[in-house]
Amino acid sequence: MTNQDEVTLNHIKEIEYMILKDFIEICDNNGIEYYLIYGTQIGAIRHQGFIPWDDDVDVILFREDYEKFLKVMEENPSDKYTIFDSRYDNEYFFQFGRISLNGTYWAEYWDKQVSFKLGIHIDLFILDNLPDNNLKRKLHIQRCYYLARMYSISVLRFDNYSKIVNLILNLTHSLFNILHLSPKYFQKKLYKLFTKYDKSSGQYVTDLTLMEKVTFKRDDYKPPKKAQFEDIIANIPNDDYNTLTPIYGDYMQLPPEEDRVAHILNEIDFGPY
Repeated sequence: MTNQDEVTLNHIKEIEYMILKDFIEICDNNGIEYYLIYGTQIGAIRHQGFIPWDDDVDVILFREDYEKFLKVMEENPSDKYTIFDSRYDNEYFFQFGRISLNGTYWAEYWDKQVSFKLGIHIDLFILDNLPDNNLKRKLHIQRCYYLARMYSISVLRFDNYSKIVNLILNLTHSLFNILHLSPKYFQKKLYKLFTKYDKSSGQYVTDLTLMEKVTFKRDDYKPPKKAQFEDIIANIPNDDYNTLTPIYGDYMQLPPEEDRVAHILNEIDFGPY
C-alpha cells in the first residue's frame, strides 16, 4: 500500500467511524438493537477496532429493529445523512440498507448506471426469520438469493465478467425489459418474500443477502454482548464462533498478505469532510 493509499484509507475510516457513532447514538436513544457484524465484528474481537486494511463498517439488525430505525429516520429527517433502501428507490438494487453521508461520493462499478449517488456510508444488514423445517428453510434461502440476483440484473448491464457471462446477463436484462419485469416488480416480490416469516417464533434467522447462504440461531445474536471498537463500546453478537466461523473459518487467524485488500473504488470524494 502506498502512502497515498494509506492516507485515503485512514480518511475513509475516520468518516465511517463518525457515521457509526452517530448511528449507535440514534439506536441507543430509540431502543433499537444493533450488532457489529462480519469484518467489523472481527475487527472488534481481534483488533479492538478496524481491521487495518478494511475500509467499511458492517452492522446488522433484526428486521423489526431495522424497520424501527427506518421509521425513526423518516420521522426525523437529517440534513447530514441519506438512508438507502430499495423501497425508497427501485434502482437501489441491494437488499440491505445504507446510511450515507451527504456531501460525499463513493462510486463503485455500477455507479453510472443508476440515478442515485451513494456517499461514504456504513452497511445496514438485516436478519430475517426462517422456517424451522430444514428443507423449507433451504428452499426459502435459495429462492431469495436467486430473486435478488434477478433484481440486480433488471437494473444493470454487465461488463465485469467473462464475455459469455456478460452476454447471458445482458440478454436476460433485455428480456426483463421486454417482459416489463421492472426493478419495481422485483423489489416488491423480494420484500414480500424476505418478510414471509415475520410472524414466526422459530429459532432460525439469517441475512438473506449472504452469498454463503448460512443460517444462525436467534440466540447466536441475542442478547448482545459488548466489545471495544476504537474508543467506543458497541454491541456484537452473543456467540462469536457461531456467527463468524461459518463464513470466515478461523477468524482469529490473519489472512495471507495478498488477501488483505480493500474495496475497489472508481472514485471517492470526501466533500467537506
